[in-house]
Amino acid sequence: MRVVIPDNYPPVYQNDQPVLAPLRPFGSVEIFSTRFATPAELIERCQGARCLINVRSYAVFDVPVLDALPDLEMISILGTGTDNVDLDAATERGIVVTNTPGVSAVSVAEATIGLLFAVTRRLPLMDRRLRAGVWQHEIGPELRGRTLGVVGLGAIGSEVATLGRGLGLRVIAWSFRRDPERAARLGIELVELDDLLRQADVVSLHLRNSPQAAGLISARELALMKPTAYLINTARGAIVDQSALVDALRERRIAGAALDVFVPEPLPADSPFLTLDNVVVTPHVAAVTYEAQARLAQMPVDNIVAFLQGHPEHVVNPAVLSKRV
Repeated sequence: MRVVIPDNYPPVYQNDQPVLAPLRPFGSVEIFSTRFATPAELIERCQGARCLINVRSYAVFDVPVLDALPDLEMISILGTGTDNVDLDAATERGIVVTNTPGVSAVSVAEATIGLLFAVTRRLPLMDRRLRAGVWQHEIGPELRGRTLGVVGLGAIGSEVATLGRGLGLRVIAWSFRRDPERAARLGIELVELDDLLRQADVVSLHLRNSPQAAGLISARELALMKPTAYLINTARGAIVDQSALVDALRERRIAGAALDVFVPEPLPADSPFLTLDNVVVTPHVAAVTYEAQARLAQMPVDNIVAFLQGHPEHVVNPAVLSKRV
């Protein structure tokens, strides 16, 4: 049996890594640590593979790619996002797709809180100025007693809510799947999305990228926010209308934004976000900690082993399982 990692760039896996050892009894593991140039090259790398570990979202498994891989039975995604895989097409072809829920929740939540302080207290701006020899103060708000609006109350959103409460913030939340029991356990209030946007001093996004979530925060939603409010996005760039956000920031209709994710990625050098002094930007690194990266590398391997042993775990297209009986 052949397991392929076709998109290991930037590298996560090395051939001699102990984390890959559980796959060796089942067959060969082949790693490609350069970025492929075309979908045809992606297909060529994956030919004959029964299982794949999908590391990067730039590897798109759409209908033409899946049709060209008749031996493929499983795609094990590193991370929670599944927007680069056509799940309906995979299900129709009997391909099991798994992801790694929760492994980076603590890391992303901590990064979110770091960005919260960075953007509200304008810390990166003062750092840049001081390095250039300018001693100049910027004023920002105290956060205790203010309202944090968490959009998406999964593993990451729940961690952010917990950290927010620990900082003395009032936390309100909205998610597609209303879960009053979870909200009660977290000690937070569930509200409608429009009400969250109107009330929150900081809006933090924690949704998976899906057709339902794409463009959820557009010009209309940004217009509901207070002019003193901040937006934080450590989820996916496509959740926010990028042009509408640039306009709102440029015109100071919201106070600022801290962004770890963008459309497209990498962020182009001429992006207007880079010209705005009320924006903090980081290169999609919220999950990049030693601990989260170790868990992220391990779980896709564990998911393949579980699949090959006949008890698949963390399946994101569960309807496929009935096709494989």
